[in-house]
Amino acid sequence: MSRILIAFILLGLTAKSLFAEWILQKSDAQPAPTGLDFTERNVKSESGEATLWIVTFNPKTHTFAVMDNPDGAYDLGTAAEKRGVLAGVNGGYFQPDHAPLGLLVRQGAEIHPLEHSKLLSGVLSVTSSSIVIQRTAAFKTSPGIREALQAGPFLVERGKPVTGLNATKDAARTVIFQDAKGRSGFLIGKSATLAGMAEILATPSIFSDGKILRALNLDGGSSTALWVRGNPPFYAREWKTVRDYLAIVPR
Repeated sequence: MSRILIAFILLGLTAKSLFAEWILQKSDAQPAPTGLDFTERNVKSESGEATLWIVTFNPKTHTFAVMDNPDGAYDLGTAAEKRGVLAGVNGGYFQPDHAPLGLLVRQGAEIHPLEHSKLLSGVLSVTSSSIVIQRTAAFKTSPGIREALQAGPFLVERGKPVTGLNATKDAARTVIFQDAKGRSGFLIGKSATLAGMAEILATPSIFSDGKILRALNLDGGSSTALWVRGNPPFYAREWKTVRDYLAIVPR
């Protein structure tokens, strides 16, 4: 056997070993406000296990909205109750002095401008009729943008996991996404590497209700939080004060 052929075989085996095969073990529907779907899913691979809490909605009836927390006065649960939203997660990155990192727009007002850095590779933007998750390089500002949040890294593009993501550091994750059925949503996961989360999101059997086409990582770790309206509400609480939150509200 030639050295070139052996090299190609070894390369194929190495590439295969980089991607874990994730399997859905359990999926349980959770109580949620009308118009939202909320599920808890347990997934497993040879490299580990993860639990996902996933909220999705139809963009024709609901949308995303930024909730700013400049003084650190509110946790997610308090902010969600005060605003009267249906569900919410923690938002983007921020400086030690609590200043936002990257673009942040709330109700048409720019709180912080767009930045260009390797970390802030994607932008969520919301208009009166659309929700777009795209690369920062492709984003163009517009008077029609009502809400926007810049974060990263990108995890899934065109239904495929993004390559080159960290595969060694496990942490809680917060993610926003859009699927092939036109639904949008967010989720939190405990716990996974960035590469592992990308692989999970790109596994069709885990998201058989709608293949994930694009997904963007938000701030994670001790910032990760999810609140869903109910009696009582579901609240996976953050461990520290964060700068902003992303909510789901009716159109």
